[in-house]
Amino acid sequence: MQLSRRTILTVPVLVALGAVAACEDQPPVTGASPTASPTPGQTASTTITNIELTLNVGPLIRVDQTTTVLPLRVTGDSTASGADQLRPGQLLVGDAVSDLANCRPLRLIDTAGGRLWSTTSTRTEFPTLAESGEQDLHATFGAVDVDTVTVFLSRTAFVEVPVVNEAPDIDIDLTAVVEDSAPNTALAEPVVLERYTEAIDGSSSSLTTEESTTVDVASDVTFDVDSAELNAGAETALTGISQTISQYEGGSLSITGHTDDIADDAYNQDLSQRRAQAVADRLGALTDLSAWEVTVSGKGESEPRVPNDSDEARQVNRRVEIVITPTGGTNGEIGRSGSQAALPDSTGPTATGVKGVTVDAPQTGFGQIQVSLTEVKRRGTLLLGELTVTGGTGGSFTPLGTGWLDDPGSVLANARGELGGATTVFAANGLTLLAGSDRVFPVDYLLPGTSAHRALTELELIEPLPQDEKATVLVVWPDTGETTLILDHDAGGLLSYPFRLTDIPVTED
Repeated sequence: MQLSRRTILTVPVLVALGAVAACEDQPPVTGASPTASPTPGQTASTTITNIELTLNVGPLIRVDQTTTVLPLRVTGDSTASGADQLRPGQLLVGDAVSDLANCRPLRLIDTAGGRLWSTTSTRTEFPTLAESGEQDLHATFGAVDVDTVTVFLSRTAFVEVPVVNEAPDIDIDLTAVVEDSAPNTALAEPVVLERYTEAIDGSSSSLTTEESTTVDVASDVTFDVDSAELNAGAETALTGISQTISQYEGGSLSITGHTDDIADDAYNQDLSQRRAQAVADRLGALTDLSAWEVTVSGKGESEPRVPNDSDEARQVNRRVEIVITPTGGTNGEIGRSGSQAALPDSTGPTATGVKGVTVDAPQTGFGQIQVSLTEVKRRGTLLLGELTVTGGTGGSFTPLGTGWLDDPGSVLANARGELGGATTVFAANGLTLLAGSDRVFPVDYLLPGTSAHRALTELELIEPLPQDEKATVLVVWPDTGETTLILDHDAGGLLSYPFRLTDIPVTED
């Protein structure tokens, strides 16, 4: 039901955005990274531009009560073709493009607590692999209060590392590292991961944060036109909400009706109030609300989600919003719609995750990619996916982060409809899970000073993928509780290359 999921940009615009993002810069923080002895961390490997890299990661070292440092040693063939162009630090830590949007790819995940730390490093100048086949990178973070974190190592892997107060086996001048990093202290605090889902039939959407679950129920599904009488379609949606409420012992429950701008203010105000009351009455019949402080109100047309400038926009604004705030916070589970809608057919190629699919661009000459996902790891409250993407015949003419892997209906915006700029265009935020009758989006988060949530996925898939070249794409979803998964890249918009992977096993990590 998100208007933004229908936004369309042409191919030339997207290509231009990629060029702008790649060219924009800020004055770099110069200086060589302090040298270090080989780190006793975790080992991971990846292939970037057909160059094999070995990475030694961690441990995460506490410098003081406010700062931690993550050592990264990168080793590769300095004589390989393309080594004079490959800057590992740019890909793994982030560069000026990342800094412009405060969305640097290197992040730490508390998988048990559902939190994330973004790197505070602001360094933007990194050497090429050809300058030295072995590089020591160091990224700073804020204070970390857990014993283990999962490192989101872009285009590589999820690597679990310990958090230590000292590392006697690592010879690093921590003071020099922090100085070289020039930390942005505004990003030091961890942020909470949030969970967003949509019913596949468009009847509702659900957002779960640490404190509350907000469910938007489409009025077009639950009420007839100009009516406050619940129709047959309301029962399924409200039953699902009642089940969410019944998970908790009590708290506050806010039910608010909203309309579009058709008709006058007084009529819309009255209609929204009556619809909210009808929903409250039915929820009270479906579950015991005696331990809940219930507030019922109508806002009429005064608080639209999107401007009332089209029929589709008005449909989005006609809704009843239910905010469930349990005493002590939520349990972190995703909101389920309770919809009985059948799983929609895929409009693109479908195969098992192990077998993978070949995806052709609908535009002639725009290329081809191959996508596979052999398993998803359950770690804490999250699901971690490492997709393998290979350039097919002709490769991908456009960046991977456009029609191939992004949310096809939300150009320049996330799935919630928040404008996120060019960096949202190039994110792998369209790789969703189908669980029952719900579409589950990657977990997301809001950094200080920003207005749009970032998906916990690859954020800077700016370059096209040449033929036969492989890329690892990382995505994090909330745990759906299932043992096998369906990954779906939905259709929608002009640049939309849909595909589906089925029977993906979930392994305990």
